[in-house]
Amino acid sequence: MAVIETCVYADGELMAPALLPTLRAKSRLAFASAKYFPTFDIGYTHIYRITAWGLSCDKAERRARRKVGRFYRKLNQVEGFSTITLDKREDYVRSNQNYSVTYDIVYVIERTGSRTQRPDAPYPEYQHDLQKLTFTPETAAVLIRR
Repeated sequence: MAVIETCVYADGELMAPALLPTLRAKSRLAFASAKYFPTFDIGYTHIYRITAWGLSCDKAERRARRKVGRFYRKLNQVEGFSTITLDKREDYVRSNQNYSVTYDIVYVIERTGSRTQRPDAPYPEYQHDLQKLTFTPETAAVLIRR
């Protein structure tokens, strides 16, 4: 979805991204280039937001879990992928009397040093999924333009 910042290590351990870059990335989630498709830049932390609605909290939760499962099925195939945080929010929308469940997943694609790690084809169905998009997904170039 949105690139947060480069991976930061302390004593050989991966650190969670800083608050300000995380908030900047969350603000970019409103744009189509960062909204619908995970980002796969190697050596960067990323954020992906999954939202599902339903007439009951249970239906919204089931839909959200199905979407999260689909996300992890694809990204667990990516070399160097790991989750840093997984935050869940549940809301009741009074205007349409629906429930919403939102997951914010902060993840990293760490540089592994192997030759099989490819940003242009991180998982087997990537090129097929990319063809479904009507826009170019966000990349780490967003951070350079600042």
